[in-house]
Amino acid sequence: MSFWFIRIENILVIFQTLYEAGRWPIGIYPHWLKFILTFIVPIAFAITVPAQALTGRLTTETLTLDVGVAIGMLIISRLFWKIGLRNYSGASA
Repeated sequence: MSFWFIRIENILVIFQTLYEAGRWPIGIYPHWLKFILTFIVPIAFAITVPAQALTGRLTTETLTLDVGVAIGMLIISRLFWKIGLRNYSGASA
């Protein structure tokens, strides 16, 4: 976001709030918030998958899907990064 917005001082508060949401099991949130915390800001993805693996609840199908989602997120974030670099005008001023 810092490529497009010069003054984003309060972004730390937003990220801290999202990290706080990751403290709780994803099942307690409504469907729309589950989607956001899993795919838009993958806090739930980063917390739920390792927790399922440690407790023995991670199935082969879920692991395959999770690896696919992780690869997809990596590709999307890489494309977003390249677009940001192309449009970056500098931090001075």
